[in-house]
Amino acid sequence: MKAVRWLIPVGCLLLGLTQGLLLPLAAGAQGTSSRAQLFRVGVVVLNSGDTLRGPVQLFLDRDALAVTMPDSTVRTVSAVAVQTFAVRSPILPRSAYYALSRMGNDRARRLRGPQRYRQFLVYRWNHDRPTSNFTSPAFFERLNGGPVLLLRRRYLVERTSSRTLDNYTTPANRPTRPMQVLTTYTDVSDRYYLATPAGAIVALRRPKRDLLAYFPAQAQQLEAFASQHKLSFDTEEGLARLVDFANLLNEPSVQ
Repeated sequence: MKAVRWLIPVGCLLLGLTQGLLLPLAAGAQGTSSRAQLFRVGVVVLNSGDTLRGPVQLFLDRDALAVTMPDSTVRTVSAVAVQTFAVRSPILPRSAYYALSRMGNDRARRLRGPQRYRQFLVYRWNHDRPTSNFTSPAFFERLNGGPVLLLRRRYLVERTSSRTLDNYTTPANRPTRPMQVLTTYTDVSDRYYLATPAGAIVALRRPKRDLLAYFPAQAQQLEAFASQHKLSFDTEEGLARLVDFANLLNEPSVQ
């Protein structure tokens, strides 16, 4: 089964998203959790041809969406019923702001996520079980142009950080020993994949190794390109440029 690729005009999709900006965030969609990702603006195109607009909650662990409609009702759909969807304006769980306050600008931008429109496609996938022949429809975020696509599944995960309190006193105003304080916060975990023109999913478990293995004839040129432009094989930006460059090298007109 081949994945859906831009089956609706980009202009129509962005128009729907712009209209979605005018919709209020319904109370029924305000909750977030470590597994759910909430976006203020979303457009979901179903296989039936219907289009849903409103705040979108993405449950990546079960590949389902909950869309808050203009009348405040919530419609839930699974990946098997979805053709494509696009979102913007992510809402972070409250605990994520602890991570933002303690990390550098690069990681903070990564956790906040891009404010541009993000398109998701549906592919049949074995859920990273190499020995299994069973596949089911799953959501993947599209990160480049193609024909070989770079895809991502971004998970919200709970992490724990510890810090030491040196200067504090008890209610009786007696000094105490340093105390370790544990804080739980929300971070992101990205997993990258390639989608072949035939619709197969290739996991990039070790991105550099697996990307070069997929493009063996272009491996030397990809490494030189990464070195010349200071691109990382472990970031969205670096991988997207490298996959696009590999696609360019594979074009028949390029010698």
